[in-house]
Amino acid sequence: MGRTLMYAAITALAALVLSATFLLNHGGESLASVQQVSVHDLTTGPTRFEGRTVSTVGVLSFSDEHDSYQLVDADEGKFALIIRRYTGGDSLEDLAGRTVRVRGVFGSDEDSGVHIDASYVGLVAG
Repeated sequence: MGRTLMYAAITALAALVLSATFLLNHGGESLASVQQVSVHDLTTGPTRFEGRTVSTVGVLSFSDEHDSYQLVDADEGKFALIIRRYTGGDSLEDLAGRTVRVRGVFGSDEDSGVHIDASYVGLVAG
């Protein structure tokens, strides 16, 4: 009986550790709390989204001007959002030139313009 209880406790602890790891790797935030916004809307009305967690889609490229990766509006290609910081695990270099979804905290300032501190960058299916 004691051995069974010990194994059940170990199994429960393992499940807790795995679920905590999953939540930490995926931001731990509710998808409902993340606002879906286009790159166009972020660049033309930045004050509305300042400091908010947003998700947006575009083509990832490297900006020589800012020495950072950027997300370019997939539809028009006229608007870009600098990825100022990235805390995720995937390599941005491997995703360059592809359509990706970026999630993070949006901001703007005089030095880097409109930017996002990204917690997630991943390929868009399709």
